[in-house]
Amino acid sequence: MTDYARGDYPREIQKIFQEIEQALSGAIGPAADMILRDYIEQWQRNGPVVAARIVELTTALVEEIGDPETAQEFISRVEKKC
Repeated sequence: MTDYARGDYPREIQKIFQEIEQALSGAIGPAADMILRDYIEQWQRNGPVVAARIVELTTALVEEIGDPETAQEFISRVEKKC
């Protein structure tokens, strides 16, 4: 179970993180969980853990996706779910 699914975050944020992980897994594969955890740690250091800042996190994660088309699919999927 990932750290963010354990209850360390508000339920709304946990759900968003899970949606991001699913979308990222579709884009980059099984390493998504580990990469997302690293990015969440960095993201937390830069400000409060609030839904209004999720775009900062997803924008940073796009850098991990090598293909522009796949990156756009990731963004679209996250925007649709969150």
